[in-house]
Amino acid sequence: MKNIIIKGAREHNLKNITIELPRDKFIVITGISGSGKSTLAFDTLYAEGQRRYVESLSAYARQFLGLMNKPDVDSIEGLSPAISIEQKTTSKNPRSTVGTITEIYDYLRLLFARIGTPYCPTHNTKIESQSPQKISNRIAEELKGTITILSPIIRQKKGTYEQLFKDLNKEGYTRVRVNKTIYRTDEKITLERYKKHDIDIVIDRVETTDNTRLAEACEQALQKAEGLLIALDSSGKQYTYSSTMACPICGMIFEELQPRMFSFNSPFGACETCHGLGIKMEFDPDLIIPDKDLSIADGAIALYKTIRDGWRNNYLGAVAKHYGFDIFTPIKDLNTQQYDAIMYGSTEPIRFNFIMKNGDTHYSHIGTWEGLIPQSERLYKQTESEYRRQDMERFMRISPCPTCQGKRLKHKILSIKITQKSIIDITDMSVKQSLQFFENLKLTKKQEEIAHLILKEINARLKFLDNVGLNYLTLSRNAGTLSGGEAQRIRLATQIGSNLMGVLYILDEPSVGLHQRDNKKLIRTLQRLRDLGNTLIVVEHDEETIRNADYVVDMGPGAGIHGGKIIAHGTPRQIERNPRSLTGQYLSGKQAILVPETRRQTRQHIHIKGCKENNLKNIDVDIPLGVFTVITGVSGSGKSTLIYEILYKGLMRKLHESRDPPGKHDEITFDTEIDKVIVIDQSPIGKTPRSNPATYTKVFDEIRKIFTMTPEAKLRGYQAGRFSFNVPGGRCETCQGDGLIKIEMNFLPDIYVECEECKGKRYNKETLEVQYKGKSIADVLAMSVEEATDVFGNIPYIRKKLETLSRVGLSYIKLGQSSTTLSGGEAQRIKLTRELSKKSTGKTLYLLDEPTTGLHFHDVKKLIDVLNSLVNMGNTIVVIEHNMEVIKCADWI
Repeated sequence: MKNIIIKGAREHNLKNITIELPRDKFIVITGISGSGKSTLAFDTLYAEGQRRYVESLSAYARQFLGLMNKPDVDSIEGLSPAISIEQKTTSKNPRSTVGTITEIYDYLRLLFARIGTPYCPTHNTKIESQSPQKISNRIAEELKGTITILSPIIRQKKGTYEQLFKDLNKEGYTRVRVNKTIYRTDEKITLERYKKHDIDIVIDRVETTDNTRLAEACEQALQKAEGLLIALDSSGKQYTYSSTMACPICGMIFEELQPRMFSFNSPFGACETCHGLGIKMEFDPDLIIPDKDLSIADGAIALYKTIRDGWRNNYLGAVAKHYGFDIFTPIKDLNTQQYDAIMYGSTEPIRFNFIMKNGDTHYSHIGTWEGLIPQSERLYKQTESEYRRQDMERFMRISPCPTCQGKRLKHKILSIKITQKSIIDITDMSVKQSLQFFENLKLTKKQEEIAHLILKEINARLKFLDNVGLNYLTLSRNAGTLSGGEAQRIRLATQIGSNLMGVLYILDEPSVGLHQRDNKKLIRTLQRLRDLGNTLIVVEHDEETIRNADYVVDMGPGAGIHGGKIIAHGTPRQIERNPRSLTGQYLSGKQAILVPETRRQTRQHIHIKGCKENNLKNIDVDIPLGVFTVITGVSGSGKSTLIYEILYKGLMRKLHESRDPPGKHDEITFDTEIDKVIVIDQSPIGKTPRSNPATYTKVFDEIRKIFTMTPEAKLRGYQAGRFSFNVPGGRCETCQGDGLIKIEMNFLPDIYVECEECKGKRYNKETLEVQYKGKSIADVLAMSVEEATDVFGNIPYIRKKLETLSRVGLSYIKLGQSSTTLSGGEAQRIKLTRELSKKSTGKTLYLLDEPTTGLHFHDVKKLIDVLNSLVNMGNTIVVIEHNMEVIKCADWI
C-alpha cells in the first residue's frame, strides 16, 4: 500500500477527519496552537500503531508495556510500526550521561579494555606483560655489551635481613645489591632495622650476544622476583622489565583489562569515595554563615536557629574565649585561626563551663570542640529523619568529588590510556573534538585489527550526533541537564544508528533550540532517515523544515473547538498557493510579522563582568534595561550558561540572598533598580496533576467566590471551600476530587476509569446542585477559556484574566485541564498571563527560554505583542531565541 489512509478521526477536537498520507515520505503537520496537530500525529496515528503492536504480544509481555487506549477513529490502513520521539527530557538518574544513552560509552569501555595501555599512576611508567623470551629479546635489542641481570626481591621495606642473606648464599647466589651497592653474601652485611631498603640478587653478568645465557638469566631473575627484573648496562644505567601487569618500580599490579573496570556503575571501576557519581554534597561555610557582618550572638550561624542560650551558647562562648574573642565579635573581624576553629574544630583542650537554667547548678569539663562542619557532617549521617536531612541540605553544596575530581573512576583506571588519553579525557571532549580525535588516531597494525569494528561503531554514533546539531555536547554531560529538544535529537540519532526500515517515525518539533546553521544539518538527517525507507511525520512550525518537506498538512482554522479540520494538504508549493491556508499566507509573504519602525533606546544596563562558567571565555556583557533583548547564537555557545547560571542565580543571590551558587563571574552591577527577577520557563505549572490553568492563574478562587454568592449557596451556608476539589466537603469522596478511579491490573498496566459516583465531575451531588447562569462548578471546569469568557464576561477581574489567556493564544484550553497534559509552550504562556495580570512595578527582569516553542507564525505574532506590552510597562525582557521572527523584532541583540 502506497498511502496511510485515515478515515473518521474524531479524537479530542478532530472533526471526523479523513485523509491519505503518502508512505516513505517526509511529512510536516503544521497549524496554530490547539488546532489538533498533536492529536492527529500522536493521539491518533502513534496511539493506534502502538496499540496494534502491543496487542500482538502475549499477556506476559504486555505487562511490561503501556497499553494505549484505542483512538476515536473509524479505520487506519497502511499503518507501519510506529516510533514516537517526543520532546521529553531523558533520565534524571545522575549516573546517566550522553555517552551512556547513546551507547558510545559502552563501546569506549570495550575499546580501552582491548587496546588500552596501563601506566603506573605514581611513576607514569608503561606497564606491559611479556614472556621471559620476549624480555631477553628486548634486552638484546636495546642494550649492547656486558650487562648485569638483577632480581629485585625487596622494595622499600624495613629490617636487617640477616637470614635472607644466609639463605641466598646457601642457594648459590654470591652477590647482592643493597641500596644500589654490591655486596658478597658470604660477608657480614649490616642494615639498620628501622630504615627502608632495596635488595636485588645479582643473577649474572652476561654479554647481550649470548642469547642462551641471557634467556636463562632473565628467566631465573623473573622467577625469584615474581615477574620483575633489572638490567644494568656498562654505564650503570638501570632498565626495568616485567612479565606481569605490574609497575616495574613500585610493583603496583594491574589485573587483566575488562570493560567493567571502566564503568562508573560497577564497583570494579567506580571511585570508592563518590561511588561513581563524581560529585559530593558537603557543607558550605558561606551557607552556614552567610552574613559575616553579624556576630555569633546576633545569629550569624544560620545553621542554628537561636544561639542566645542553651548548650550551644556555652560551647561557642568557651571556644571564643579560648581563642581570644567573644560571641559579640562580628565574624568578619575574626582572624583565620579563630574562624577555622569555629568552622572546622580544634584539637586543643578547652574548658567548657555550663550553668543550668535554674542558675544554681554548675558543671565544668575540659574537652575539644568538634567544629560546625564536622558536627553537621556527623549529624547528617546519623539522622534517620528525611525532614531533618532536607533541612540540613539547605546548607550544603554539590562539589566535585575530592578523590576523583569529578571523573567518577578510580585513579588506577584513569591511568589506562590510548595515545596518552584516558577514557574520561575522551568523554570530556565535545562530540566534534571526539570525532577529530578518532579520525587522527594512530594505532599499530595489531591494535587496528582488534579495534577496527569498535571504532567503526563509535565514529558512526558520533557522526549521527554531529548531524543532528549536537556536536557541542560532551559525552560526559549529565542526561538530566539536557533540554527536551536535545534529548529528542539524541534519541533521533540513536534511531538513525539502528538502520531500521519500514517504520513510521513521529517527531515533535525537532528544530527546537537549534540555530539556523544547525537546522540544515537536522533536515538532512531527517531526509536520510526517510531515504532508508521510513515514513516521517513531524509536528513543526519552522519555515525551513516546512519548505523541505515532501508533503504538508495544515490544520485549523482556529484553536480548540474552532480547530480540528484539515485546511490544506499537499506539497509546500501547493500549500503556499492555497488562499485558505494560514501557513501558506505566511510562506508566500501575504501575511508577515513586521519589523518594528522604531526600536527602544536606553542608557541603563546590567553589567556582568568576567563570565567564566563552562565554555564562557572571561567575557564582559552589558544587557540594556527597559527594552526587549534577544540572546542568540549557535547551539552550545553559552547562552543558557550566561543567562541562567550567571545572571539569574547571581541576581537571586544579590537581591534575595539565594543559597544557590551562581556560575563563575567577577561581579554583576546595574545602573537602575531591579526589584524582581522572574524566569518564565516551560516547566509544568504546579507540582501535581491537580494543578490546572484555573488554579494557577487564581481565577478559580474568584469563580468559587461567585458560586458562594448564589442564592442556593447562601441558603445552604456554603463557603468557598465547598467548591474546591482538593479538600473534603464539596468534593466526591469516592475519587477524592479526581473524577477518575485507578484500577490496578496484574498482567496489564493500571487503568483509570470514570468515577461511578460523580461520573467524572469531581464533586458530590449537593455541590453540583448549586449553579451560576445554569452552570455547575464542574461545568465551569470543563469549559474552554473562550466559553468561560462568555459566562463570566460581566465580572471584570475574571474577564481580565481570561482575556489575557486568550491574548497569548490559549483560548482553546480547558479551565480544569490537568497541568500534566499541557505542553511546555502552553505552560510557559500560562505563566506569562499570570505576570501580565499582576500590577507592574516597572522594575522586573523577565527571563524566557525559547518562548516560540510550539508556536505557529500567527501565534508568534501574538507572543511578540504580549512581550512588548510587558516592556511598555517599564520592565526588561531577555529572551534566548533562534526564531528569526522574534530576533528581528527585538530592540537589542
